[in-house]
Amino acid sequence: MGLLVLLTALILAAGGYAQQPLGPPPPSKPPVRMTPAEIELYERARTLMDWTPRQIGSFPSLQKLRPAESQAELATILDRMGRTTVKVFSDLPNISCDEEVSSHTNAKSPLAPGEWLRGNDVFRHFRYIIIPKPVGDVPLFEEYRTDRAGRPVEVPSGAGLSMFTSNFAGSWLYLSPSDQPHNRFRYFGTQSVQKRECYVVGFAQDPKVARITAAFCLVDPPAALLIQGLAWIDKQSFRILRMETWLLAPRSDIRLESADTVVNYFSVQPADVDRAVWAPRDVAVTILFQGRKVQNTHRYSNFQLFRVESAIKP
Repeated sequence: MGLLVLLTALILAAGGYAQQPLGPPPPSKPPVRMTPAEIELYERARTLMDWTPRQIGSFPSLQKLRPAESQAELATILDRMGRTTVKVFSDLPNISCDEEVSSHTNAKSPLAPGEWLRGNDVFRHFRYIIIPKPVGDVPLFEEYRTDRAGRPVEVPSGAGLSMFTSNFAGSWLYLSPSDQPHNRFRYFGTQSVQKRECYVVGFAQDPKVARITAAFCLVDPPAALLIQGLAWIDKQSFRILRMETWLLAPRSDIRLESADTVVNYFSVQPADVDRAVWAPRDVAVTILFQGRKVQNTHRYSNFQLFRVESAIKP
């Protein structure tokens, strides 16, 4: 098994760390490493690499897909898309933005299997900070939250949210050149997204060599999650316009049935920056955990250049 590095914790919840206001976060916790049992579970998983034409046609996001006739274009798509992601990452400054989080939670009915009880809605506003921090040839982001006054939002309190979900700027890391050797890929065809013609590429992490792991922190010890998903890549710019991901395999051992994420990327113009940058503008997350469904919707706006403020006090 290759080196495992916690590059992006796609799911964060109670038990995380507190951030420092108006500055970079403290050092991350040690990487969440897969146990032998987790590796065995993921190696048995059936992934989108094996989907039949019927399964592809029934997948909601692929209803208007024009299927690929072969995999001949895949290597070129991955190469050009990979070089584009490197440039997108190098062009991204430290930025902050307004984040609106809408969270809906409900539970399965104990009396009527298959039905859900009336849910609970929570709305919150944050400042969301994105700081690119490459480690060698590996792109990396620090992402954290403050309130409007710059005070830290502590994960254990949850700010009234039943579950924190975070770290979406780096959802495309699975397709970066440094991580492509650790995943399997499949070219599905072409489809229109955001009024742009796109290549649709599927990926699935390889449990034997995967080095990006998502961390699910509502269990002790935290569970290492591997991911599969789809990327919609603009045929002209080779930028990723949309990422849709889900678990490589359900985690029945911790009663995590699913964790689905949809990230839409757009060109945005932060204040005080002389160029547009590529960043997530809206994200939808749906998690089924221990008989409870959590649906978080994140919307980002008012992008600005982020500067660390400091002062010397006697």
